[in-house]
Amino acid sequence: MQRFVSLFLLLPAIAHGDILSTVSPFFRSADPDYDANDFSQNSITENSRRAPFSPADSDFGIQEILGDTSQAAKFNFFGNIDFNYTDNAPAKLGGAEDGSFFSVARFGGSYQSLLAAGWFADLGASIDSLEFERSQALDFQNLNTHVGLVKTLVDLDDSVFFLRYEYQRLTTGSFSQSDYSAQRLRAGLQKVLFARSNQELSASVSYAPDLDANAELLERVEYAAELSYTYWLFENVGASISWRAAYWDFDNAGREDWNQTAGLELHWKLCPNSTVFTHVFFSNNDSNAAFGQNDFQAWTTGLGLGLNYSF
Repeated sequence: MQRFVSLFLLLPAIAHGDILSTVSPFFRSADPDYDANDFSQNSITENSRRAPFSPADSDFGIQEILGDTSQAAKFNFFGNIDFNYTDNAPAKLGGAEDGSFFSVARFGGSYQSLLAAGWFADLGASIDSLEFERSQALDFQNLNTHVGLVKTLVDLDDSVFFLRYEYQRLTTGSFSQSDYSAQRLRAGLQKVLFARSNQELSASVSYAPDLDANAELLERVEYAAELSYTYWLFENVGASISWRAAYWDFDNAGREDWNQTAGLELHWKLCPNSTVFTHVFFSNNDSNAAFGQNDFQAWTTGLGLGLNYSF
């Protein structure tokens, strides 16, 4: 693992390691996961029901009775707990790559509401807490909040456009003391490229410039792209393959990072509000900083339980 130095530039000519590069492989995707159906003014809340059979039906085709329509759920609350192993845990101090078991607890909620002309307000917050079994590993908490706008672009084949203000705060040890924080804007598009009854391929692109970062040395612009393919093996059991790549263009010292995360996840929906999952991911960060100070890669595998409730 690269040497961990504080977030300050010690000498102008010396490369530095930072908390952002070290812990970023353990973040969830920064891109929001929107569904175009959630941002239509009306949604079907009940499954279609076929009308009872009657003579001469074949002359008219299949008759169906549609369910009532109502506004989509505005509030969504979620929580995940999973247990993992990584071959390269972030270290408090510089040292060799060391594996560690760790747990992740994630809680949050969001609110979406129709404003006007197909535009929706979007507010949300989540916090991730990572605790590592190895004593020299760096436990940390990742807080994210956002407020923004979402619109389904019907003329662009139901692509979803989003624009949001985000605030991110990383802490290690004491929650009152932040090791990294940033305010940024994020704009992007999401699109379902291919969909069938048992499979779906979706993609997204986003642009996210920092408005402010602490430390200022870590202020950057992110350009990102993501692909996700899901195949439902059975009615409630599916497999997903995902890949996300991002380019970080830092404002200071000419630093440029390329990072990516690719993974496979199996998920079993126990009921509408709970899912059991297992996954394996590979993440890496490749920086042009001297001496490989901000380079990082890790394999991670684990299993967990997710809960959600919407109304």
